[in-house]
Amino acid sequence: MKRSFVVFSTLIIAALSFSSCNKNLKDDIKDLQRENSEMKEKLNGIANALGTDEPIKVTTTFKDYDNVSRTITETYSFKSSGTSTQSMVKYPNGKYEIYIERFSDVYWNDGAWVAFTYDPATKAITEKRGGHYWDDYGNYRSDAYYNEDNYNTGLTFNINIKSIDLTTGTISLDVAISGTEEYSSGTSSVPNSSSAVSTSFSFDGKLRVYTANPS
Repeated sequence: MKRSFVVFSTLIIAALSFSSCNKNLKDDIKDLQRENSEMKEKLNGIANALGTDEPIKVTTTFKDYDNVSRTITETYSFKSSGTSTQSMVKYPNGKYEIYIERFSDVYWNDGAWVAFTYDPATKAITEKRGGHYWDDYGNYRSDAYYNEDNYNTGLTFNINIKSIDLTTGTISLDVAISGTEEYSSGTSSVPNSSSAVSTSFSFDGKLRVYTANPS
């Protein structure tokens, strides 16, 4: 009888001990889950601050000085903390000046950008500028710059706004730019003045919305 009582008591103690350990284990799991969730929120915040959640993947094609076809494809994720790379500015005439840029690192040597004026009343897109710049040692100029108003002979500059929210700054668009050999020969801001050139990219993200003071 005494032995049965001892065995029973041992089982009760073991069960209680297991229950306590099981509770502690559950508490530890809950703590880890909470810490993991907090870490994800912090990482998401860092990603958003850097722009890694809103990258620009850009492709530029041309022929170098040796007449070799080149394709430069890069993904740029960094953005500035201010208006330099992410602005949607409303002017008194109701139009918006939009600027989007992403670059590769803190040195800002590589990147892609687009800027334009948008009229929500007519959906017209004017004053289109944009480009792709990178830093390497190829046999060509590491820059493709386009400005439709400045020089447009042989230039096709298409901006397709798929969606835009002028209140939140959310925007989705495609950019497709191409210049013929005639275009390249008339400007110095291309990899090779004797070669046709094209640049394309898409962007999905959220810009900062501002209202310009009346002049």
